[in-house]
Amino acid sequence: MRTKKNKQEKIPKFRFLLDSAFAKPQIFKKLIKRASVKHMRHDFNLPATTEDKEIYQFATQKSRFVLTLDHDFKKLVRRNATGVFMLSSGLSNEEIDTALSKLISNKNPKDYKGKATKV
Repeated sequence: MRTKKNKQEKIPKFRFLLDSAFAKPQIFKKLIKRASVKHMRHDFNLPATTEDKEIYQFATQKSRFVLTLDHDFKKLVRRNATGVFMLSSGLSNEEIDTALSKLISNKNPKDYKGKATKV
């Protein structure tokens, strides 16, 4: 008697919130194929002057990881809240797109919850 193979558990997509330093999400062509990417200003109409703490709280409420160039976000990360991905300011949009796409490929977002990750 044959048994059905266990279906491999589907890995959920990452959900990112870009801070105001980034261009519109559409510029990250590889990343938007692998993740849900929203911009704090262009998608959620948050002011450019929104404080880091408010951005982090908003991202936590929306179940999104903060994508930022501001390494001060590391101080805000809490164990049971969202995570933060911190990028080098010297990277081009194309380099960011490639690096993040590779980093999250076949990874589970749960493993990054409550963590600050340097990219």
